[in-house]
Amino acid sequence: MVAKMKYISITGHIGSMNHVVSRYLSRYDIQLEQASSELMKPFTTLNPYAQTLRKAEMFAGMVDGPPAIYVPMTAAAAVNLVEEAAAAYERRDERLKEAEVRLFEVRKQIEVLRNFTSLDMELSNNLEFIHCRLGRLTAAQFRRYERFLQDDEKILFIPAKREKDFVHGAYFTPVSHRDEADAAFASLEFLPADLPAKTAKTPAALLHHLRLEVLQTEKDITELTHNTLGGVCGKEKLAIACAKVKNLYAAFDVKKYAAISRGRRVFTFSGWMSQNDADSLASEISGDDLALFTCYGKDSESGEADQSRPPTLLKNLPIIRQFEFFTRLYGLPDYGEIDPTPLLAVTYTLLFGLMFGDIGHGMVLALLGILVQRRWHPDLGGIMTVVGASAAFFGVLYGSIFGFEFRPLWMRPQADIMSTIVFAAALGAGLITLSMLLNMYNAFRRGRIGELLFSANGVAGLMFYGAALWILVRVLVQGHPLTLPVVLLAVLPLIFVSFKHPLENLLAGHRIRPKESIGQFIFNTIIETFETLLTYATNTISFVRVGAFAVSHAGMMHVVLQLSRGAAGAQNILILVFGNVLVMGIEGLLVGIQVLRLDFYEIFSRFYKGGGRAFEETYSKR
Repeated sequence: MVAKMKYISITGHIGSMNHVVSRYLSRYDIQLEQASSELMKPFTTLNPYAQTLRKAEMFAGMVDGPPAIYVPMTAAAAVNLVEEAAAAYERRDERLKEAEVRLFEVRKQIEVLRNFTSLDMELSNNLEFIHCRLGRLTAAQFRRYERFLQDDEKILFIPAKREKDFVHGAYFTPVSHRDEADAAFASLEFLPADLPAKTAKTPAALLHHLRLEVLQTEKDITELTHNTLGGVCGKEKLAIACAKVKNLYAAFDVKKYAAISRGRRVFTFSGWMSQNDADSLASEISGDDLALFTCYGKDSESGEADQSRPPTLLKNLPIIRQFEFFTRLYGLPDYGEIDPTPLLAVTYTLLFGLMFGDIGHGMVLALLGILVQRRWHPDLGGIMTVVGASAAFFGVLYGSIFGFEFRPLWMRPQADIMSTIVFAAALGAGLITLSMLLNMYNAFRRGRIGELLFSANGVAGLMFYGAALWILVRVLVQGHPLTLPVVLLAVLPLIFVSFKHPLENLLAGHRIRPKESIGQFIFNTIIETFETLLTYATNTISFVRVGAFAVSHAGMMHVVLQLSRGAAGAQNILILVFGNVLVMGIEGLLVGIQVLRLDFYEIFSRFYKGGGRAFEETYSKR
């Protein structure tokens, strides 16, 4: 759901700004807005911790983080400690400096060697009769080589790696022809590689050797650095000082959002925060003589506020919150608009399970989701876990585990294809109807009566869609004839949909007559009506893919089982395992994309606009 927002301000004497930042802004989620007026100007003082911060960030990579429990350090002590450590580091001994220079050179050689690992030759210039040089040509110069020098019997160029702009490789020529070959490749702007002059190793072997040298050198540098800094303070104390400097920089950086009076006596922080946080902050700050808290205006469901359009802050349960990843792909809801994430979470989970129903496949997907959630992408991994559990649940209903069938608790899609397709279409009609109701609720909240009554997703559109579905059931299922009263039941609401704009103008008291000519208006109305009818039909039929994928999933596994049964011994198991992996990979990816498409185009497009601006807390809670 979209959290209710409040526009607030905190005002105080300039001397209490640090108190407000550390006590309130650092503990509450607030999106500060840059504020200024004729009487108030932005805070423009440069951050005094900028230089020290760069040194603290460098040392933070050399030492571990601060311990969980430690005695707080004052700002002056933290800054002095980091500066003393930086001075000691600048005075470090020659061994450490030499190690750092060597590390830089070795890393440069590694970058060059990566381009020549395909060459199976020793990097030695001790060849008695052959002259060899490694380097690179631009792509354009390499084409010149192919045109003018490739046929020269005394020159051989072997490409090792081709890139978009360069070709890396080595050229060989007899020693007697060395000067001529070097001159020819110099004219081609050949850039020699900076590599060790003499070595009996191939590029791949030398690359491995240099990487081991990098690891050892980094270890030596770390040890020497700790010894250097140990003369100033311990690692834990330095880690505490670095963390303190980072906090000091962040706290001062927040001040750029403050508006300062012309006499530089009064400051004001203004911004957005959730209503619950605003109420808590108002209660906490009420007894503080150093700050004045103000909450402006009333919360507006329509998204209109006294100051600016409120940002969107989503508040959902953890199991639903991970689906916000998909919602943000479409666009955040505008303030006052319905958050589609709960509906997306339910429909995505339900439709995925219907299309990918198999106990084994669902469990494997859920386990992969747990791995992805912990190591790479928490939201995507969480979604995979939930939909995997849904697929396993529907696998029980379908009676399928890794393609092997048992007695289903509900139905077997492949055995009753027509029922599966009809159920999918009926489910789609229900979801489309729900999306229309949500659009009507959105329009009612925003006071858009014309859209509520006459739009294709409003009352008139819902009446037409419901009547059309009832007529289809009446004629195709029950076998009743198509009579004029029955047809009029669908045509009348469609007329209201077709003439939506004139009817909206009538309600608003504006001119009914269209701006264009009558002929143009009629032509546009016919085209729009046809497009509306086509949208209703295609959106409903689109849900047939839910049943089709359920049938195809079972069909593909049936093929895998048939192939495995025709093999013997280890081949049987190999085909079974490979077939399951292939089906899970292909079907899982396709189903995930198709379900997202159904949510975005068949459901979201009817009630959801998006376009909201994300809430971004200016100073994270410490």
